[in-house]
Amino acid sequence: MHMYRYKNVSARTKSRESKEECFYRNIPVLNILFYIGKGFMLRKQLIALVRVFYNLNEHKANEMIADLLSCGLVVKKQATNTRTCIYVLTKFPLAMYYECNTRDSCSIKLNNRKIWNNIYRTEFIIRQVVPFMEQLQIELTLENMLNFLSDYSISIFTTENQMSVYQLYGNLYEHFPIKDKELILSDVPTESDFMNDYYKITADLYNHQINFLGYKTEDDFSCYLSIKDKLENEKTLTNSQKEIKKYYYTLFNMVAAGFFFIGKPNGEHITIGTFDKCNNMYLKKIYQNIIFTFLMLERYLGFYPRITLQVYMSDYDRLISLRCNETEQGFDYNKQEKTGCTKRDSFFKNLNVPQQYWDYIQVDYIYYPLKEKYNL
Repeated sequence: MHMYRYKNVSARTKSRESKEECFYRNIPVLNILFYIGKGFMLRKQLIALVRVFYNLNEHKANEMIADLLSCGLVVKKQATNTRTCIYVLTKFPLAMYYECNTRDSCSIKLNNRKIWNNIYRTEFIIRQVVPFMEQLQIELTLENMLNFLSDYSISIFTTENQMSVYQLYGNLYEHFPIKDKELILSDVPTESDFMNDYYKITADLYNHQINFLGYKTEDDFSCYLSIKDKLENEKTLTNSQKEIKKYYYTLFNMVAAGFFFIGKPNGEHITIGTFDKCNNMYLKKIYQNIIFTFLMLERYLGFYPRITLQVYMSDYDRLISLRCNETEQGFDYNKQEKTGCTKRDSFFKNLNVPQQYWDYIQVDYIYYPLKEKYNL
């Protein structure tokens, strides 16, 4: 059935009963859209994942998609400036998942950055998470996959909101060799960078829930607010933006910059990733953020970890040019001469990172041919 010849169907024209029936008979497609796509996905990726997690062939998946379109539970929108479409959940299925009224469910807002982030993230699951699960002989179900991401500290779903980052702190506490963990667990009040930042995000979350969302909470987190204030005051005494970033960079900053963990530490080695969502990756963004993350992890762990950063890119020419730029000689415009230092090394030098740690960070560029594969 070539559904794309028709306009999107409005779910308002269908009875509640027929929409509910449509919802329940197409759970595999809806679950992939909701839990992995966070509400939307490219058709080819959707079909691939329905096959992996529900063992349904392309024909069956296409039938389900057509059924959902005809009942208005899913609509199609243009993904980029090509004819390729993304499939988006409407308010009715979202209300079913959130167990709320359709009036109270928000429709999914899309922008270019969000769409590309979604495509990269889904591709990462198809190309890296699924094979990893197979290697570990974990049965391929959607629930197992979501648990796997959490158990292995793969934080591709962490977003820049207080709750999400708060959970990431919890995950790090559980899976990373946080400094003074035993002391933290005892009743001795510990001044630790990790706990201070954890209290600060707890205070932010508490503030947000009480003042912004109007929650009543049983727990009293107000004592964390004083820790947060103390940190904020210290920060204002710091000389420069650069110093602030060096000493006060947190998981929230890391997530906001688009970086995520790819797995638990392996000894002293940690793998981190980032997607080139807007096709505007440049060395300064890569190196400054990974160096700030490196310094943050040293504060949390009590040692300098070795980090591999994987930068996922869909523009091959850009990837090659970044790779070449790293080893170019830097140029000092004030002195009008070459600095005798590669561009890569100059980032470490400018942030006063001791030279013996410069090779603790390695950046790998990974090519995802998304445009060709999905006609984007």
